[in-house]
Amino acid sequence: MPPKHLTELDRLAVVVNQINNSCSAVPKGAVKYTPTHQVCHNEGFSGLSPEEAADLFNWKHMRQIKLQENLDLIARNQAVYEDNFLDDLSQDKPIKCWSILRDATQSVAILRSQLWPGYYAYHRCSTNIYGSVYIGDGIMNASLPFML
Repeated sequence: MPPKHLTELDRLAVVVNQINNSCSAVPKGAVKYTPTHQVCHNEGFSGLSPEEAADLFNWKHMRQIKLQENLDLIARNQAVYEDNFLDDLSQDKPIKCWSILRDATQSVAILRSQLWPGYYAYHRCSTNIYGSVYIGDGIMNASLPFML
């Protein structure tokens, strides 16, 4: 086979995958682990309080689980309907690579990634409304550890 030259679409696919693997975040309790070993939307999620939404521990990564204690929880089948089975953002390195802001009404928490500028996640407090978006140039802030 002749060698394939990489295109801009190939680069874009890699960058989108990197952003999804390192950034995708949801509020604690927004998703659940079912007995069929699937992660799905939690219908019983009623939202975090404004104080809880401002705490980085209450935001979870929506990616492959990396922390051993969470992997052990799943291996023991104790993660079913447990809201703490995903890795939380407070343990990410470098420290302070995430920041949380609140709007003027204190009813919406906005999570920002310092490592991937342009990634935002939001949660309207005390409701089941949350989401995320990436609006950036696709360049990771590799010098972040030196900036903090």
